[in-house]
Amino acid sequence: MRPAPVIFLLMFCLAVSTCFAGQKAAASSQQAQPASRNQQMSDEDVQALRSDLARMKVLVQQMETNLAFVDTTETPLKHQFQLEIDMWKAVIHQMERRLPAANAH
Repeated sequence: MRPAPVIFLLMFCLAVSTCFAGQKAAASSQQAQPASRNQQMSDEDVQALRSDLARMKVLVQQMETNLAFVDTTETPLKHQFQLEIDMWKAVIHQMERRLPAANAH
């Protein structure tokens, strides 16, 4: 097996496992706090979200870089990886929109 696809596969698995861990953590934190859509985010929460977004952007960039090293022909697997990257970008943009406007960059 060539090293580039193996590295990309490992990054993909890391991204998927991070996603599931984040969903599990989000679900447990939602149970611990009262559900209120009008509740304002604290400065600490906003900073944590910004930090998470920065890390996610780095990981997506690494995924794109790794994808560039995969076989140059368009294969279903390569297309699937590109769809995964696009999905993560959409999630990042959605999270950025949820940041409070007063605390935006």
